[in-house]
Amino acid sequence: MKCKLCQNEIDEKGKYVHVEDWFNKKIIKEIYCHIVCFNKAMNRDLTELEKMAKEMITKAQPLLNQIGSSIPKEYEIK
Repeated sequence: MKCKLCQNEIDEKGKYVHVEDWFNKKIIKEIYCHIVCFNKAMNRDLTELEKMAKEMITKAQPLLNQIGSSIPKEYEIK
């Protein structure tokens, strides 16, 4: 069986999710997903925030490196 989200094969010995959609005591649709894919789909907002945070860090990295290089590495104690 294939994961509905990533389209890769699911190892039946591993963890996966089986979702069923019912109407009037009849299954309308059912899907199988890797547990990791399912969790990502359920936390889509969190995933978007993670993406935004990574982009901000990537953009800020040159500035942080510049600030870090301007700080003296050794201090003289008198």
